[in-house]
Amino acid sequence: MRIKCIVAYDGTLFHGWQIQPNVRSVQEEIQKALKNITGENIVIHSSGRTDAHVHAHNQVFHFDSDKNLPEKQWQRALNHFLPADIYIKDSCFVNEDFHSRYSVKEKEYHYILSTNTYSPFDRHYIYQYPYGKLDLKIMQEAAQIFIGEHDFASYCVYDQYGNTIRTLYDFIISEEDGVFTFVLKGNGFRRYMVRHIVGGVIQVGAHRKSIAFLQDLLDSKGAKKCLFKAEPEGLYLEHVYYEED
Repeated sequence: MRIKCIVAYDGTLFHGWQIQPNVRSVQEEIQKALKNITGENIVIHSSGRTDAHVHAHNQVFHFDSDKNLPEKQWQRALNHFLPADIYIKDSCFVNEDFHSRYSVKEKEYHYILSTNTYSPFDRHYIYQYPYGKLDLKIMQEAAQIFIGEHDFASYCVYDQYGNTIRTLYDFIISEEDGVFTFVLKGNGFRRYMVRHIVGGVIQVGAHRKSIAFLQDLLDSKGAKKCLFKAEPEGLYLEHVYYEED
């Protein structure tokens, strides 16, 4: 049977989602828990990878198992074996044609930035911007150039085989008491894409770069690269949406 899970994790002590040699990953911790439950060598499939120190409120993964457990028992069993920085929020049975990555219709990322006085308690969860104030209005204007279908090659890491055309449905920036929230919704995101877009918009908000500069990068379709990348600790995979949602 195929089981779909929604998982939240604190990315601080992880080297990202994907299993890599000699470093701690979210995928490895979950697969170890599944081994304890089922005795099977299960490989889980996520909606996409997150990088080192990036967090998730609602990441999605699925796996197949011959173990016969009630669908909600998978949540309880996994949480029993998982470390405290990973928590399974839900588990359910899905059809065999469901795939956590290929069935995705929309993803939503949030990026959190503070211009307030530095707090050691927030250092792993908010990018604490050390260079003064940011211009919210001009950042909101800059965000508009990214909405729609574009070739985002200038704003992501890619190889010659990768498709860098994506559609950004919405890009909302708000501020409350010195804390800025960047919300990006799209049909998919390439590696570092959110962090490069946010990094570029921050430069505009600091009046170091113009909106025209960001537009020129976007129009170059990879011929010119955005060299600004927001720090990972402020980034959260917020939601993954499927047809049934």
